[in-house]
Amino acid sequence: MKQLIVISLIMLVGVMTGYSQEADILKSDAIIMESQMQYLKAAELYEQAAIKYDAEQKSDAFMYFKAGQCYNRVKRYDNALPLLNEAKQNGYDEVDLYISLGDAYVGKKDYKQAEEALLKGREKDEERELDINKKLAFTYLNSKQYEKSVEVINAGLAVEPNDVSLLYYLGSSYQRLKKYPEACESLERVLEVDPNHKNATKMLGVLYFKLTDHKYNVETKRYEALKNPSRVDYHNSTKKMEQISKGYSKSLPYLEKAHSNSPKDKSIISCLNVAYRRLKMENKADEMSQLLD
Repeated sequence: MKQLIVISLIMLVGVMTGYSQEADILKSDAIIMESQMQYLKAAELYEQAAIKYDAEQKSDAFMYFKAGQCYNRVKRYDNALPLLNEAKQNGYDEVDLYISLGDAYVGKKDYKQAEEALLKGREKDEERELDINKKLAFTYLNSKQYEKSVEVINAGLAVEPNDVSLLYYLGSSYQRLKKYPEACESLERVLEVDPNHKNATKMLGVLYFKLTDHKYNVETKRYEALKNPSRVDYHNSTKKMEQISKGYSKSLPYLEKAHSNSPKDKSIISCLNVAYRRLKMENKADEMSQLLD
């Protein structure tokens, strides 16, 4: 009987050792896949390793975290969230967990949960505040909380005043708040740091164009509403139109560069068409008209 018990124990130890070795191999393979940026395969291997460790009653919260983090990188947010929450339930409480949870919730468009996770992460590690503020800015922009985005962006810029992504987010936030001078200033700063920033180039060109076009249309309607305009009225309006049209000249360098970056973008072509026409650059306007047909 004793011999049978000893044999059973040996077999059990052998099985458990086999599990342990298998889990360790899966973990090692996952690390290799992640180092090669094969994130989906890495995520699957980390998840399998976590399950194997659980089977041995050696739960490894870090394996769950790594599985969720790698699923995030391939935008498999439905896979990522349960694993990240499992890591949290198993005691993993590092700032990277909350950043990954924020990424997953943003991917799911659950901005309230994303904000909560990122704020929790920011509380845990002040040294990561800049990175987290960038993610919060993106979260607030996408959830249309523009005042909040301006607040966290300015906090970030106090630390890193030439951070291109923060400057661009600031311009985008001000533009949506209809604070156009502040938006233009922020976008100009983006292009000072990175002259080839495509999104800032387009946004600034379109913004300068629209601000000018609004003034032009207001003056046109004002003049057309006059019942019996005199020659003086005509002269004054013409002069005012010429002054307003200088804004089109200001938009042209940005619109032309944006058009060079994206030759098929109809919104840019349309702005250029009008700007050229208002500046009496008829040949160029005709070129744009042909592209719109």
